[in-house]
Amino acid sequence: MEMGAVHPIVLPPRCPGGEDPEVQEFLRLVRVVTGATWAELELQPNGSAPSQKYRLGSGNGIVARAELAVGRDFDAILRLGGLAEPEGEQVELLTDSLARMLDRRRLLIQAEILRGALESIPSSVFLFDDEGEILFASPSADRLLSLQTEDELLATCSDRPTQPLFTLLSSLADGVASGDRTAPNWKGTVELGDGRVMHCLTTRLLDPAADLPGAVLVLLQPLESEVDARVQTFSLSHGLSPREQEVLGLLEKGLTTGAIAESLGISPHTVRDHLKHLYRKTGTKGRSELLGLITRATRVTAEA
Repeated sequence: MEMGAVHPIVLPPRCPGGEDPEVQEFLRLVRVVTGATWAELELQPNGSAPSQKYRLGSGNGIVARAELAVGRDFDAILRLGGLAEPEGEQVELLTDSLARMLDRRRLLIQAEILRGALESIPSSVFLFDDEGEILFASPSADRLLSLQTEDELLATCSDRPTQPLFTLLSSLADGVASGDRTAPNWKGTVELGDGRVMHCLTTRLLDPAADLPGAVLVLLQPLESEVDARVQTFSLSHGLSPREQEVLGLLEKGLTTGAIAESLGISPHTVRDHLKHLYRKTGTKGRSELLGLITRATRVTAEA
């Protein structure tokens, strides 16, 4: 019997911990279904991870043994005390139960990995259901919602009136969720009432024809300023470190050495060291020459 779902994240098979409550619940089911005085499960992952044994109850005596074909990731052996070999229907039921438990555990781990990934990116990430209600908001997205709660944050985009940000995003999600399969997403810019302009991607995650609840991803990412874009292009072409890029960006915006140090939380001496590295890497001798080189380099790139 082959059980399992499509796995969006490839995880090497690993056994649950020795006192895992779901495994203990499975062993309780085994004893109820079979009438065994005790039950022992041995899981052997297909890979380098170690095997694990789990037991519920104590005793010796007659031992029945059954192999459970739970999928390609694990070999499973079930040992039962106090009875003869389990019947075919019992083995089928227990195999199905164990496979579902292992799949559920793997999917929960995948969900935690995805949640951690979404929370780590600087963009604001929202997940809506097909009725426009929020299922998930990353920390930066939650901060936007908090701004709306504390002091109504209005937003607008090309073909929609100015309205509260959450109302706008909910309507965009609803439009994508109810649209036909040929238009599964919407892209555009959203202007916030505080002056920020954000690129917005709204995309349907599940085919509406599937017998599953709808889900829509809304991604908001601040558009780079002209200065930020120029610095990023220049930094990539000269192999600058992330910190050197930060220093260069503040230098481009006209900040002094002291102001750069305060902005980055470092000493003026460290800023001067970074500037020396910038001059060496770019072959320049001072701030004016470095800023002029950025202007010429990015102009050539734009015209190419």
